[in-house]
Amino acid sequence: MDRMKFTEFAAKFCAVQEPSPAGLRGILAVQRARYFPDGWMLLECHMMDSSRLGELTILPYGPSNTYKEIPSYPISPRGLASDMSVVVAYMPVEDLPLE
Repeated sequence: MDRMKFTEFAAKFCAVQEPSPAGLRGILAVQRARYFPDGWMLLECHMMDSSRLGELTILPYGPSNTYKEIPSYPISPRGLASDMSVVVAYMPVEDLPLE
């Protein structure tokens, strides 16, 4: 699992998912204000028999969130067996640019 700056984090996510890097920065800024995360983790679905294979998901982590710290084991962001994902990168909140 790699620590990434926002530009790397957004490039990896936005290469295969929506929105644009600017849109992603806005979404994460709203999450920062609402949920007070320590950062965000980037999960990738590794279920070979799933239509979600390779799909990326971003989840906040920190004391006010479901995940208090970055898990070292596969998780299911949507609660489905077909969605088991692993953390491939993370970005601390301080690496999110304000503008």
